[in-house]
Amino acid sequence: LDAANLNPINFPCIEIQTFPDPTVHNDQLTSLKQKDYLIFTSANAVLHADLLLSKHWPTLNNTLVAIGPKTAEALCAVGLKPSIIAQAPFNSESLLRQFPSSLQNKTCAIIKGEGGRPFLAEQLRQRGMTLSNIDVYRRSLPSYRPSPTQTLHYITITSQLALSNLFSLMKNRAGQLKQQSHFIVFSQRIADYAISLGCQHVHICHEASDDGLVRAIVEVKKANEF
Repeated sequence: LDAANLNPINFPCIEIQTFPDPTVHNDQLTSLKQKDYLIFTSANAVLHADLLLSKHWPTLNNTLVAIGPKTAEALCAVGLKPSIIAQAPFNSESLLRQFPSSLQNKTCAIIKGEGGRPFLAEQLRQRGMTLSNIDVYRRSLPSYRPSPTQTLHYITITSQLALSNLFSLMKNRAGQLKQQSHFIVFSQRIADYAISLGCQHVHICHEASDDGLVRAIVEVKKANEF
C-alpha cells in the first residue's frame, strides 16, 4: 500500500487473546497424533497452539493442512510441514476441493479460534469424516483507542467480525463510512454482510490475501479516476 502511495493507516479491529486456563486445550493438543488430518485455519491458530504446547509438539505423522500460504509459513516456522495448502482464493471452499469426496472412517481436528465460520466442519462431516474442533485463541473487541480522523477512502475487511467491530469502535463515523468509503473484502459472504449493514461501495478481492487486497484497491482507485 505504501508503494502504491495509498497512505495506509493501521487500525486493528480484533484483539487476539489466549485462554486464561489452557489445561483443556493442552489435553486436546497432546492427542493430535491420533487424527488422520490436522487442519489449521490461520497463522494465529498455529502460533497459539505452539504457545499452549510450550513449543513442544508431539511427533505428528498426520496429514497437515493449511488454509493458505501464511498458515503454511507459520507451520514451517514451528517445524511442521503441511501436505495440503488451500489454493487461491485461500478459503474453506477452495480447501474442500483438495479433499476426497468420501472421507468415511477418517478423523480430523480443526485447530482454530473460538467461534468463527462452521462451514468447513459441516462439509467435512457430510463427507463422512469424524471431526473435532480445538479452539486455541479467542477474538474480542479491542480496548478503546483513538479513531483515525483522516478521510478513509478504502477500508480493508477480512471478516464479518472485523467489520462489525469497526462500526462499534467508530460509532460516530459509521454512517459516513458506510456512505462514502470503499470496503475491500475477502469474499462474497463478507460483501453480502457489508451490504446488509448499509455499506454502499463494496468490492471483493480476487483472493483472500494481502496481495489480493492491494490489487483490488488499485483496481478500484483506477476505475474511479477521471
